[in-house]
Amino acid sequence: MAETIAFLGVARIQDQAILATCYEKSVLNEEKKNYEGALASALERAKSAYPGWRDRASCDEGVLYTFADPQALCLLAVGIRDAQYPERVAVQLLREMADKVRNSQGDELLLEAKSGSLSKPLRKLMMDTMRTYNDAGAQDKTTEVREKVDQLKGIMQDNVKKILETHVTLESLENSSSSMSSQANKFLKQSVDLRRQVPKHQLHDCGF
Repeated sequence: MAETIAFLGVARIQDQAILATCYEKSVLNEEKKNYEGALASALERAKSAYPGWRDRASCDEGVLYTFADPQALCLLAVGIRDAQYPERVAVQLLREMADKVRNSQGDELLLEAKSGSLSKPLRKLMMDTMRTYNDAGAQDKTTEVREKVDQLKGIMQDNVKKILETHVTLESLENSSSSMSSQANKFLKQSVDLRRQVPKHQLHDCGF
């Protein structure tokens, strides 16, 4: 039985150089051409990619997912034979692979490497990734939990932001109230001083 993960690739976005590719052993030439063509098209669309940019394209009977690393230096690609494979698991695979590729090769090498020169150095890493993610069900649970944690973190950050904004608003109101109170006290004091300075008969004539 053919494996689900058929292809992994690493390409440099700036000049569209495909630095490394790895195919599952049962992939035939026609299937290879399909994935390579889909990756070339994705690189065209990724010319102005930003960190975390994603793309999905049908590829024969499968799907090619691509993802721009956190530096938008490289585009990571995975070719999957099963069109029903969960997208979030595919994206998690690409995120992990992006981290591993950068940690193992370094930014300088990724910037200077020639086309195809990293296929051998990254082969074991990519083969291990294929094996790990071939069973989407096992990975889906892990990814789901991770996404829920990220969502919870986002909600907590929003709540903290709202609390801080409310605090600033209350502080502004308190400052405004304090300023008005100070101005009122100053006015009253000036009124009292004025009354002391004006002769009584003049105050009586003014109705005081």
